[in-house]
This record gives sequence, structure tokens and C-alpha cells, in this order.
Amino acid sequence: MSVVSIPIAAKAMDVEETWWEDVVKVSKFTAKSEEGNLTLEVELEFPKEPDLVALPEVGGEYQGYSYKGEKLPLRFWPGCSLITKFDFKWDGKPIEIEKRFWRDLAGFIIEDVPNKPALKPEESWKYQKFIDGLRRPSVMISQDGGTALIEWVRPEECDSSSTIRWIISRSGTVLRHRYEPPHEC
Repeated sequence: MSVVSIPIAAKAMDVEETWWEDVVKVSKFTAKSEEGNLTLEVELEFPKEPDLVALPEVGGEYQGYSYKGEKLPLRFWPGCSLITKFDFKWDGKPIEIEKRFWRDLAGFIIEDVPNKPALKPEESWKYQKFIDGLRRPSVMISQDGGTALIEWVRPEECDSSSTIRWIISRSGTVLRHRYEPPHEC
């Protein structure tokens, strides 16, 4: 019985592994809710090292970098990304999310699959689960339609990750939450 289950599991892994071959990192992405009434357009910028200014330490404390005259988040390091666009719309109406809710974050990536592969009917749910696991923002609406949720998983040190969540009401109230599970570093 277990001899039969091993090849089946290996076969499923092969299909998912081929999907990973099509994943690319992009700097622009539009996330849409399943219902289509929520959209989030994001853009990332990767500042080049010659354009970065290392800030001098103050009292032995690391101060990070500045870019175009603006102090960058302490989480930023050369090669890291900055969010430069975070435009949210609900039923086509823009809801401004103040920069203080996203401009202080760095280190996100956007993974995308430009061309959806041909799928067998039994693979559709696996493919959706695969897409849901990519590092990119997702948007969804609450069951009662009163709040929207944006989720974006960001890589962290030691092969860890954290999940940043924005909860947005129709009136434009925004809450942000960050969850980082414990890790061994």
C-alpha cells in the first residue's frame, strides 16, 4: 500500500516543480480580489548601490541608508526593494492608503507566472494553491463586505518570513499588522 502512495506523491511534486520553472520576479503587479471589486497596484524599486548614501553611525547605532535625500527603512540594505506605488481601489473608487502605512517597509518581492500552464481538471485546485503561495500581494473582502484585507509575505533573515496585513474599511480607515513566526536565528 505504501509502495503505491510514494510514486503518486512523487508525481504530484513533479507537476508542481514544473510550475516553479515559470515563476518570474517582477517589479509591477496588480492584485485583484476573487470578486473583482478590489484592486491593488504595487510597484517596487531596487535602488542601485551608487545612488545610496550610507548614513554615519550615531553613538554606535546603525542608521542605514538614504536614497534621493530620503532616509530609508532600517530593514533596507543594498539589493533590497522599496515600495514606490501602493494604489488601492474598491469598486473602482480609489481609497488612499497613506504612505506611512507602506513607505517604511522594504524587502518585498513580487513573484508572478506570466503564462498559465494547461491544466488537467484535477490540477486546478493545486495550481490555485501554488499561485496563492507566491510572494506577492493578495486582496480579499470580508464576508460581510465591510472590510478589505491585503496580505503580502516578505522574506526575512534565516530563511524565515513575515506576513504584513493591511485591513481597510470602506471609509478609508487603515490598520497594519505584521506577523513573524518564531525561527531559530
